[in-house]
Amino acid sequence: MATASGGQPSASATTVGEGPSASPTAAATLQPSPASSAGPATNLPVPVKPALAGENTAEGLEAFTKYWFELFSYGYETNDWAPFEAVTDPGCRTCAKYVDIVQSVYEKSQYIEGGEFQVGDFDTDFILNTQGSVQAFVSNGQSNITFYSASGEAIRTDTAPAPVVDVIFAVFTDDAWVLLDYGKPEGT
Repeated sequence: MATASGGQPSASATTVGEGPSASPTAAATLQPSPASSAGPATNLPVPVKPALAGENTAEGLEAFTKYWFELFSYGYETNDWAPFEAVTDPGCRTCAKYVDIVQSVYEKSQYIEGGEFQVGDFDTDFILNTQGSVQAFVSNGQSNITFYSASGEAIRTDTAPAPVVDVIFAVFTDDAWVLLDYGKPEGT
């Protein structure tokens, strides 16, 4: 079960068998803790979709794209891919490849610190293509990624690559954007 706590079940508000001293607000008071040598990320808040990201406009697509990259970053550090997959078409092979790579790290009882995406320039002509989707070009980069063993020992750090320009294809359906594909522009 993937959870926002890096694959580890989170603490419950109450535990069966606890007496009246149990605090019903214990889960609500847990502080977010990003991944570090002290342990995997716990209690990180799921990124919140901005209202603009629900609009069928160029500005809405840009807001959605930034939100999508926030969910991508969140998945790297928490291994909770449900929010990302909720706004990503299952046919996105590039997306599935990256999710599989990250999940394989956590399946080995390891965890990740970093990997946060930064989004730069965004450009779209906002014209439907023959497939009914809209394409946009987005410059993006990713921060350093450190891989840790379950005991908190750094295994390796992948240095942040130089920012790149990728193309995304998205469709607005059922009053929401869905990312269909992501990757290098054709011919590069």
